[in-house]
Amino acid sequence: MIGAGLLGALLPLRYSAAGLSAGTIGLLGSAEGLGFLVGCLHAHRIIAPVGSERAYATFAGLKSVAILGLFFAGGAPAIAVLRFMIGLNAAGLSVVVESWLNALSPNEQRGRILTVYVLVYGLCFGLGELLGRNLDASGPQFLLIAGIVTTLAVVPMAAIEVRAPARPHRVQLEIAKAVRTSPVSVLACLLNGLVLTAFTTAGPLFGERLGLDQAHIVVLMASFSMGSLLLQWPIGYLSDRIDRLYALIGLGAAILGIAGVLLRVSGHTPFAVLAILLAVFGGLGESLYAVGVAHANDRAPSSDYIALSSTLLFVWALGAAIGPTTGTVAVELSRPGAFFGYVFGLTVLFTAFALWRLARRRAGPVDRGREDFLTYPQTSPEIYSWIPYHRGGPDAEPARPVDAGTTPADPPP
Repeated sequence: MIGAGLLGALLPLRYSAAGLSAGTIGLLGSAEGLGFLVGCLHAHRIIAPVGSERAYATFAGLKSVAILGLFFAGGAPAIAVLRFMIGLNAAGLSVVVESWLNALSPNEQRGRILTVYVLVYGLCFGLGELLGRNLDASGPQFLLIAGIVTTLAVVPMAAIEVRAPARPHRVQLEIAKAVRTSPVSVLACLLNGLVLTAFTTAGPLFGERLGLDQAHIVVLMASFSMGSLLLQWPIGYLSDRIDRLYALIGLGAAILGIAGVLLRVSGHTPFAVLAILLAVFGGLGESLYAVGVAHANDRAPSSDYIALSSTLLFVWALGAAIGPTTGTVAVELSRPGAFFGYVFGLTVLFTAFALWRLARRRAGPVDRGREDFLTYPQTSPEIYSWIPYHRGGPDAEPARPVDAGTTPADPPP
């Protein structure tokens, strides 16, 4: 994640300095998002024949090669292929890591381990961004560092004796069922992918158009990442105490407010104010995914949790593959804050749909037997195979993966 954060902060600046248009830079980000999507769906095909240890080393090695290969890539098509490889192998690494955590986590510690995992994931990504403050985005140094730390990730796996995890299951995708269960949750996850991943590519370009130097741009991106990480828990705490459809509508309204403010920023906006605004924007936007997954699980039987959550991750990944292109096209418009016009427009549609769903919802109890809020990184479907508990409480048996050919029994009425 340190390597991923470093690449996320500096690659858009590198390509901008090389003369590539914002739209082209967005397409390159979409290539990585597409690779991640393919990796989530098909990594198990690589892991199953050779086992987790060899597959992990393969994914890490190929990702390192692709990162270092970016220095030699001579044009956008070659860069796109390498970015696709980076995304695919990043997904494969996540599948192995999360299946390993699932195998090694005692039932009573799963919630704590999940929280620590999310913190390590987010903090190390932010640390990687901050490492780019004084590195030349046009030079090879940051690519070398990203390749080195990715290669170092093989060392703990190879050097520590620990039992191998069960091999991951094929992903179950039930998009129609997810839409029937909670169309607002599906749209929340799609909106998160379209907006948040778009900003990871468009954010550095947004900073450039404000006239900021590289060090300030990197700090802005780290502020966005830290807000995305840390604000989810207080927002989730609040969502546990109200109807989560109200929480999603509230998030939509809050994002509209912050996007409206960011639309009007300029190079004269105080840097501290800009950093705070982006941290809040990141926290609100990222919470759409976590609250959306929780809302969908509230409305589904526990036997559907894994397939439903994996499907919502797939929907997010679709948005993540599209968002960098659409978001960077918006950046090319006249004002630096034009990206937030794109955010504003999408969020208006989402919030209006959620209000319409609220108006149509039949009277009566909703979200019976709600689960407590949990926050997950958007990494791989394996993260959902170790949901710490069902609705029966924290001492209930955790969910286990469902084979692709198995149809879960319907819950009792």
